[in-house]
Amino acid sequence: MTDIPDLSSPREVKALLEKHGLQPRKQLGQNFLVDGNIVRKIIAAVEAEEGDSVVEVGPGAGVLTVALAHLGTNLLALEIDRGLASMLEDLLKPWPGARIIRRDVLKINWRELISHYFITPEAVKLVSNLPYVISGPFMYGLFKEGFPFKTAILMLQKEVAHRLVANPGDSDYGGLSVLSRYYTEGKVLFNVSNNVFWPRPKVGSAVLHLQPRHRMLNVVEEKLFWYLVQGVFEQRRKTMFNNMVRIFPGLRSKMHDLFSEASIEPNARPEDLTVERFAMLTQITYNYDE
Repeated sequence: MTDIPDLSSPREVKALLEKHGLQPRKQLGQNFLVDGNIVRKIIAAVEAEEGDSVVEVGPGAGVLTVALAHLGTNLLALEIDRGLASMLEDLLKPWPGARIIRRDVLKINWRELISHYFITPEAVKLVSNLPYVISGPFMYGLFKEGFPFKTAILMLQKEVAHRLVANPGDSDYGGLSVLSRYYTEGKVLFNVSNNVFWPRPKVGSAVLHLQPRHRMLNVVEEKLFWYLVQGVFEQRRKTMFNNMVRIFPGLRSKMHDLFSEASIEPNARPEDLTVERFAMLTQITYNYDE
């Protein structure tokens, strides 16, 4: 273990990258976490123990990866960068329970992946320090598959993290907030300064805890739920009535009855509705014949 560099030291991370002929790639949003205190706080939040199954997305220079491997977890780290993946393979040699694979996390079928690599897929935890440029699409991808993880500790751009747990009426409450609240229970654990990264990003981060919640709709209704939620937030300044007429023109003559049955004021705005109200509106809309 003595040859494992201190990955919370910017100097040692730079030296490690130079050794492997690498440098941070701006186009991939590579900003490496180099702060031991933040690492310890994230690892504590994961509550990982020996034998736990963990997927890490975006391991970067490996500071969280090595910490998780050292705990004796069954770790699968996903890295798109060929050079970093090769470097991490070397770093992880002391821990046979830790693996690194090169994958684009925006093109993964998560249920297939965790079923392939883990004996108990329902127990897998997700950890990530996501590049900011892919955080939105990444989260939509997780929700599209019904958030197939036991729990997740994610470090995201602060704005995105707070949007995921925003409440109705908040300025950052939108379609992503509704989908997040439908599939998960979430809370922001703590904010993170941009000073703990190298290179230093222009924005701050936040660490978010998510865990799955009971889903209110069946699979067929969920498809309509996505269409409805994303549709009304495309023009969030319009009333719900005008938005619903726009995206369901065939229901125009029945729209007043539909809103009455859903107990929603026609002049309400999308940001006024809770996820429960959106789910109810979806069920009622689904049962109206166009």
